[in-house]
Amino acid sequence: MSRQQKRMEREKIIIEQAIKLFVGKGFLGVRMAEVATASHLAMGTIYSHFAAKEDLLMACATLLTSEEKTIYHSIIASDISAIQRIVTGFTVNWLIAQHHPQLVEIQNLSLMPSVWSRANPQRIQQLNTLHGDFFTMAQAVVMEMLNNDLNIDTDMDAAAREELGMLLNHGMWGLCVGLNSTAQSGIARADGDHHEACSYQHFTTNVIHFLKGYGWEEEAPEAVFAECREKALGYLDKHAWFACPAVKDTTDAA
Repeated sequence: MSRQQKRMEREKIIIEQAIKLFVGKGFLGVRMAEVATASHLAMGTIYSHFAAKEDLLMACATLLTSEEKTIYHSIIASDISAIQRIVTGFTVNWLIAQHHPQLVEIQNLSLMPSVWSRANPQRIQQLNTLHGDFFTMAQAVVMEMLNNDLNIDTDMDAAAREELGMLLNHGMWGLCVGLNSTAQSGIARADGDHHEACSYQHFTTNVIHFLKGYGWEEEAPEAVFAECREKALGYLDKHAWFACPAVKDTTDAA
């Protein structure tokens, strides 16, 4: 193994151990010395890879986002309708937020300018590139959905249709972030034992109305979401960071 390969392998170990610590104690609760101990490395070695904890956080977010990109790429490449791919993607996002909120917190923190100020510019660019890739992948499916699955003005020219697709894409991701933030904040957890079922109802109701606003005329949208939820669980189960253990049926509202 070359020196560069050894360095890359060591960095991978540091990132994976840091994610585990951030999940268990939160970003603010973890010291770099704990990362060194968990990685079985000296502090000097840790700092030779990451100049600050914020830089390490960016690397953790990049690994998680890259893993998510693999999931979404598989969904987009699947042989189902565009609307089903979009709903499956929505559901993957919701399931991750429900069952791995600490991982979502890592990714959300990586978007903060105060973190960027202490992170390696190359890591920031790498993460920004991944986010751009996500939007580009989604845009292709959104345009397919506009053309095949949504009832919109057929007289709309290509430029106007593309602009509508961009707005839909932005709104879609904004809705995902908003719903997940609400669930994580505790607002949707007030129902105690029925939290998961209530959260699922909030999620599906809002997304269904969002898509209907863009011309989705499905007579049984809840059935589409139930089917896509099973597909989403299958995709997530193939990825160790995001697998959802023993997910109970939440298709019936509490």
